Amino acid sequence: MKKIYLDCNILLDWLIDRVPYSYYATEIIVNIEKHKYEGCVSGLTLANTYYILKKEKNKKIAAEFLIDSKKLFTILDLTKKNVVDAIENKYKDFEDDLHYMAARDNSIKYIITRNKEDFKKGNIIIMTAEEFIKNP
Repeated sequence: MKKIYLDCNILLDWLIDRVPYSYYATEIIVNIEKHKYEGCVSGLTLANTYYILKKEKNKKIAAEFLIDSKKLFTILDLTKKNVVDAIENKYKDFEDDLHYMAARDNSIKYIITRNKEDFKKGNIIIMTAEEFIKNP
């Protein structure tokens, strides 16, 4: 089963139904629910998604998302090594560097995001949700 790391923007596209991006984000979530892929996130992903979802919708919906996330996603640790590596290997965005390091250290080959340019090029394939669904 392919392990994929989901960036916050993919979760928000799905949760808030941000058209036109929500279609492919939803396809990914449906495939995770069907166990076709293992969807991975970090605590940082969940915290950022919760914060924005609470502002865009409400606290109850945001809290329900966190409860559902425990069942739906594999929640990865962010380690001291991830933080140090992100600081030392800074590319464009510290938050995205943290996501990259967490994915790297958990042998994840794909990061799914809408902001491909914010991630460094390396051993991890950076794709949009649409690219991933069309070329799994």
